[in-house]
Amino acid sequence: MRGMILPTRIYDLSQPVYSNCPQYPDYNPRPVTVRSFYMLAVQGVNKEIVTMSTHSGTHCDAPFHFLEDGLTIDLIPLETYIGPATVLDLRGKKPGSAIERVEVERLGARIADGDIVLLNTGWGHKRANTKEFLTEYVYLSGEAAQYLVDRGVKGVGIDAVSLGGYADPSKAVPAHKTMLSNGKFIVEELFFPDEVMDEKKRLFVAVPVKLQSCGGAWTRAMLWE
Repeated sequence: MRGMILPTRIYDLSQPVYSNCPQYPDYNPRPVTVRSFYMLAVQGVNKEIVTMSTHSGTHCDAPFHFLEDGLTIDLIPLETYIGPATVLDLRGKKPGSAIERVEVERLGARIADGDIVLLNTGWGHKRANTKEFLTEYVYLSGEAAQYLVDRGVKGVGIDAVSLGGYADPSKAVPAHKTMLSNGKFIVEELFFPDEVMDEKKRLFVAVPVKLQSCGGAWTRAMLWE
């Protein structure tokens, strides 16, 4: 259409979904399964059945995930998940450690009011069913999350299986509750191509599937330039 501005390049920030793909190791794990339902050779079409958690693969967390009276994913306006993004380079941190407020403050000059802050810990490149990827990932501390809220960010994304640390509520809960209780969205299990680590600001798009009354949903996360 005349006058419409289209992106010149789109970067895929999503992880693939497949049977037994890595996901947060819940206490009662239910592996992702993808299986054929119809076959082209028999039924004339190919169709699959997928069984998975709403928090498997690249996905968005809604406030209801941690807050009993929080909004569910289907009630959040679509524009929430679209905005200018700043990718912060936090690679090289010790496995299992928290991203502290001072580390985010050090990079804070690049964060503008209304930005979506994306945390590249390097974990997206480690994706596998290993103890390191599933339980020793780098996560966001509650204090760092509060700093981002105070800076007026729109949301936050991370390439680990969770924004909060593994197994310990004192690590797992604060960042989630700080972001979600303040109306900020969360995207987890991102993947950052090396090409986006040039400090260039791009448009982030990660609109989730409209699952009614759910605390999260899958998304195809992208950066547009």
